[in-house]
Amino acid sequence: MTPRRRLGRGAIIATAAAVLVLIGAVIALVVWFTARGDSPEAGAQRYLDALASGDADEVRATLTSSALPDAATLEAFGAATAYLSDPEVAGVETSGNDAATVSAAYFLTGGMHAVTFTVRLEDGQWLADADALGSIAATTTMGDAVTIGDVVLEASAPLVALPAVYDVVAAPAGILTGEAEVVVAPGATADVTVEVALAPDASATAQPAVDAYLEACTASSADTPATTSPASCGISIPWGADLARAEGYVFRIETLPTVTLDATGGFIASGGSYVVTVSGQTRAGEPASFTYRDDAWTLRGALTFEGSELILQAW
Repeated sequence: MTPRRRLGRGAIIATAAAVLVLIGAVIALVVWFTARGDSPEAGAQRYLDALASGDADEVRATLTSSALPDAATLEAFGAATAYLSDPEVAGVETSGNDAATVSAAYFLTGGMHAVTFTVRLEDGQWLADADALGSIAATTTMGDAVTIGDVVLEASAPLVALPAVYDVVAAPAGILTGEAEVVVAPGATADVTVEVALAPDASATAQPAVDAYLEACTASSADTPATTSPASCGISIPWGADLARAEGYVFRIETLPTVTLDATGGFIASGGSYVVTVSGQTRAGEPASFTYRDDAWTLRGALTFEGSELILQAW
């Protein structure tokens, strides 16, 4: 029997290195073929299909790093009322090795839309670029903001938006009512105006805010009296007929005024009553206190809005 020769250490190392080189070459070929297997058409179709799915995470995965939308854009997309259907790439015009202009069509809100946008090659994948998104510019006839789902859109600041259909709603809800539909397309700004009116129960919705304001106006007790008569609270106390100087005020609310709003943005709160005890010095220099009652407590003011919040301005 012919004896076997054992491989030397050098031969074993050389064989292992050759295997590693071969594995590396196979991996490189797989990556190369994968990259070549992608195309502008495929990348554009992935983006359109993701839009049709209504899944914000899927859409995000089909966009270039420079086109990635912020949280507000993705949240608004999740609240869209309709997504495109039957999307199809119609043609591609390349412009260099890493960019192409795509022509596509899809159905949305009962009609066909023909659009164009750019795709770019990034890390071996063709991805939709920034002009594949659109934007929404909203104005409102009352207030300074609208909402799309839970996203607050300032009237002066357009929102980057993914192609879809959105309901733009007056804010704040419960005080203002009105909405408009807007259709967003790639590369375009969709302008929308929301015609706003007071909600039927707006006064009842505003009542707690007025109540809280007036309760803060009259905050006091016998142990911690208010040191001044509160301004802009509809309170007028004739203590000057009895005292030379007022030093403390203790209020007790009996009935809070009832709020009524008007279409011009003003309000009146009327029909309230309070009792106040004022302590101080008489003209003779003696300490004294007197109690007064107002059965026609009335507060007037205006309503203003900051984003989706109601702000009271009392006179």
